[in-house]
Amino acid sequence: YKSWDLNRPIIPPRSHLYQLEPVGIGTPLVESLTGFVARLAEAHCVLPGVLISRELTPLLPKIYRTRNLFGIRDWTGALNSTGTMALDLVTLLEGLTLCSDLRFLTLLTWANVLPQRKLLRPYQAWCPICYEEWRSKKQVIYQPLVWSIDAVTVCLHHKRRLRFQCPHCSQSLPLLAPYSQPGYCSKCRRWLGFSGDCEFSDSKTLRDEELMWQIWLRDAVGELLAIAPRLSPPPKERVAQAFCAGIEQVAEGNIAEFARILQIPKNKVWMWQSGKVIPQLNVLLKVCYCLGTSALDFLTLGNALENFSQITTLTKRETGDKSKKTFDKIFDLHQVQRGLESVLQGDEKPPPPMTEVARRLGYDKRVIHRHFPNLCRAISAQYVSYKSEARLTRIQQCCEKVQQAVKNLHAQGVYPTEARVSKFLAQPGCCREKEVRTALREARRELGL
Repeated sequence: YKSWDLNRPIIPPRSHLYQLEPVGIGTPLVESLTGFVARLAEAHCVLPGVLISRELTPLLPKIYRTRNLFGIRDWTGALNSTGTMALDLVTLLEGLTLCSDLRFLTLLTWANVLPQRKLLRPYQAWCPICYEEWRSKKQVIYQPLVWSIDAVTVCLHHKRRLRFQCPHCSQSLPLLAPYSQPGYCSKCRRWLGFSGDCEFSDSKTLRDEELMWQIWLRDAVGELLAIAPRLSPPPKERVAQAFCAGIEQVAEGNIAEFARILQIPKNKVWMWQSGKVIPQLNVLLKVCYCLGTSALDFLTLGNALENFSQITTLTKRETGDKSKKTFDKIFDLHQVQRGLESVLQGDEKPPPPMTEVARRLGYDKRVIHRHFPNLCRAISAQYVSYKSEARLTRIQQCCEKVQQAVKNLHAQGVYPTEARVSKFLAQPGCCREKEVRTALREARRELGL
């Protein structure tokens, strides 16, 4: 009996829900949090609606509408995003499953540098060929977080566009619904995967330019998702610092020159570099693409300075002139002046507003106004005058119709109220006009009413 160990064994804590291992953490194809909830429900052999209503909803720290996550199904993309909804759900699930890395199934790492607007799409997107391959190889079927990002529209592994509607019922699918199951439609419950030669397959091939952009986009977004577990969340000031560094290296501190190179309004660039506004992810990715740096380097100030210097040197060498960049669009003064004068001298009916004229000429309205303020004011005045005359003509016609309607109703022995008179008008809303109301009162007064 001396060999007996009477010490109490160390028993690890038990979780309330299964400690389900997330898929792909630290890789570009990391699982999304909404997909994890659907897989967690499947592991417990219940529907997500049952799991959420009985286990998660009573413990939610805040009231989301009807205190039910499905009451916000059009906004369930926020559960994968950077806000408090994602943080609350992560905290709750980590406590129930004892999984300590569920925050990396969302974009919470980038909460300080990525605004929520146009970050994630509200409905599911998927690659049906990926689903089919995973099922045939008996791999875990799940929803990658990259498919939820609004800027990503293509599966680069198969060079096919992502699907946004069920091929069977043609419905858009919420990211999390009471009947959600990875790989299946939450509406008609049918399988969403199929092989590349299936009749549902998208046969459209990508153009070379679009394919090149999507390849770069996949690598840039994949880097952000893969590095999240090994990276401290960057501060909010990091975006402004990166833009200041880019402006200094590319345009020697000239914001207007930097804006011309990227073909972006300079007031936006000023707001970004001053830290007053953070650009949306899709805009930030396009800026990084033009500058030849990755989004990760831009947001972490990694090799951004060196990459900016290389782009600046390359641009100077190719153009041979610092003042002329390959991205610039030359403002043709004579062409724009002829276009403005032709609009003024023409007899187009109705005359176009200045916004439409600028669109036809292919330049920003503010740029045109800066060079030709008098012509722009004349075009705007012409349009305003036409609108005023058209309004007077319309009101006069309405007044005549109101007078005739009052006479017809009076002849029928019916008192001409405003509601009855409006039934005789093609546009009943014109009775709200002051002149039309005056015409109605005068018509009654003439009839002694």
